[in-house]
Amino acid sequence: MSHYVFNDPIHGTMELHPLLVKLIDTPEFQRMRNIKQLGTAYYVYPGASNNRFEHCIGVSYLAGQLVEKLSLSCPHVTDNDKLCVQIAGLLHDLGHGPFSHLFDGLFITSMRGKIDWTHEQQSCNILDHILQYNDTVRSAFTQYNISDTDIMFIKEAINAKQYLSHSGKWLFKGRPREKAFLYEIIANERTGIDVDKFDYLLRDCHHLGLNCTLDWRRLVHMMRVVEHKDEHRIAIRDKEKDGVFNLFYLRMHLHRRAYQHKTTTSIDLMLNDVLMLCNDLIFPETQLSHAIHDIPLYLTLTDSITETIGNMRDEGQPGLKEAKALIHRIHTRRLYTCVYESPPTKNSFSNRVEILAALTEQEPCLHEQIALSVVKLNFGKWGPTGDPLHNVLFYDKSGELVPQQSYLEYSLLGPNSWSQHQLRVFCKSQDAEVIDKARGAADKWVSSLPSPRVENGVE
Repeated sequence: MSHYVFNDPIHGTMELHPLLVKLIDTPEFQRMRNIKQLGTAYYVYPGASNNRFEHCIGVSYLAGQLVEKLSLSCPHVTDNDKLCVQIAGLLHDLGHGPFSHLFDGLFITSMRGKIDWTHEQQSCNILDHILQYNDTVRSAFTQYNISDTDIMFIKEAINAKQYLSHSGKWLFKGRPREKAFLYEIIANERTGIDVDKFDYLLRDCHHLGLNCTLDWRRLVHMMRVVEHKDEHRIAIRDKEKDGVFNLFYLRMHLHRRAYQHKTTTSIDLMLNDVLMLCNDLIFPETQLSHAIHDIPLYLTLTDSITETIGNMRDEGQPGLKEAKALIHRIHTRRLYTCVYESPPTKNSFSNRVEILAALTEQEPCLHEQIALSVVKLNFGKWGPTGDPLHNVLFYDKSGELVPQQSYLEYSLLGPNSWSQHQLRVFCKSQDAEVIDKARGAADKWVSSLPSPRVENGVE
């Protein structure tokens, strides 16, 4: 069986199984060419044009590299296990909507609140759609002995957080408890160390023009399967703690520099308003925010939705003129203005309705002109304190697990706080007088707050 060779700017020459290529050549997978990995960050960083298509191929390749390494310390890993893990890596982001997390999180939440839907679950739904309607893929699954149980495992590996039990019960059906480590390769909800993160950190840094110190090959080399509490888990050599911490630090750094850049946030809010204005205009049979329940309709949605809206004929549809004006403002760089940004604090700013009411109490006319956004900076929150090393298993030179310790216990270089938040207040209007009023309202609200109490160097 000959593998297909891909040349990648991040990983170099990659060999992929023929079944993976069958999946790549489907319209559902090709759609990801038109969904940017970094969403609206492309409007800030001109090089940030990388897409979900190349990222998913990279994750599949890294999944194959890691599962091959783990099989050296766990002989009962089968070729079927290896292939299924690579399929999960390839398909894990199929369910993303336009501009990735802008649609999946901000827009859906704005329109429908917190609902039981995630892009991971949508990826699984799209896999079911492919297997139902694509005879070529279905035949290939049969040819390479991918059973119904294997398909269940693939979907569980993509959406592992849905099946993890805090009580310790084993809820996975695709693989038994002794193969628990297979669920830590694509989306590791226990430690946050997975090949998805390896690829997007490397790929995003490359396209953003930022230095990347992540050495994924060394991390993979230092991983092995160990027995822990009746499960076989992934552990990392103890001397690699700095390398592990660097992984999480790099993630936080990218959130600060790009993912939650102030200008990126402004454009996110503007595009979200565009989508909300056009919620009833994109599809005649359903709302845009409800297209998540109709896979064929959902698969028509990509980043080109802004061009679709821009080309729609204005025949008196409510909101369309305003949406087009917002798109034009983005293209001409007349963005929402940030009139206030709080210092880093432990305050989660969860009472946003109250904050907006307080900001506009003296100026009710500002209610429709102010937008709030909360920047969340952390190291991953894999642990009760937020310490990213808290849940990571480490082994020593003899192969034995070492006692868990926090990064602060291990190193003097740890941060003062694992999690920080910042509140940003934006004014939508371009009118200088309205902007001054919004800035004044923000200043007045801040001056009315009690003096912050400083803890560990963070307010």
